[in-house]
Amino acid sequence: MNLRRLATIAGRLPPALALTVTLAGCDVTDDRFQYAWDTRRIVCSRSADDLTANIPWSTIEDQITTARDLESATLLHVHAPGINVSVERLAAIFDLADDLALAYITFPDLTPGAARAGIALSFDDDAVDEWFAVREMLRSRGVRATFFVTHYYRLTEDHRAKLAMLAADGHAIEAHAVEHLDAAVFIAEHGLTAYLEQEALPSITVLRDAGYTPTAFAYPFGVSDEAANDALLAHVERLRVGPRSCPY
Repeated sequence: MNLRRLATIAGRLPPALALTVTLAGCDVTDDRFQYAWDTRRIVCSRSADDLTANIPWSTIEDQITTARDLESATLLHVHAPGINVSVERLAAIFDLADDLALAYITFPDLTPGAARAGIALSFDDDAVDEWFAVREMLRSRGVRATFFVTHYYRLTEDHRAKLAMLAADGHAIEAHAVEHLDAAVFIAEHGLTAYLEQEALPSITVLRDAGYTPTAFAYPFGVSDEAANDALLAHVERLRVGPRSCPY
């Protein structure tokens, strides 16, 4: 159990029991993947894919429960339903979120304010057909999610129409680079300016030109670069990284 969550639980107990809980605690949950409704502009997300990444359910369950305990927003991301993440895993996430009365939060909602328990679920990459296949599931469960889109220039008119319908349902459409390249590798080989001009900024601009209002950029593979962070935060409100680049 992480220290922040442990302190939250211990604070609800009589002093003697609180000390026992604190001394017995162990590190199970990493609360880096929780947004505490503060001023941070870089947030960290954990994969929930079970088909390709084989993320155990206990990890996801603990993260969602931590959001309830800390009144924070837990950040999870998946990729293509039926390919990377099972529909059963999605249903289990929604069942637990509903049981714990977590709000469904999109990335534009991640702004400083009153503490509240929520889940910020993202779908990554360009699997528009697979995303659209779970549209009715999302609608019937009242889920609002964020779709981080890469390879937008490759999307067919049908894909773009489906993406627009997802946006009309209340989901957020955000940027995920042009060619889904590793930022650290690209910058080491070609420089920061090239990354910004070829990969990051065009993926934001193309969405704005399509009528969306992107507020966030998610690094492919969750790998960021400090100089790129500073530059990109002049163009979006928030950056999403993964475990390897999480600064907390």
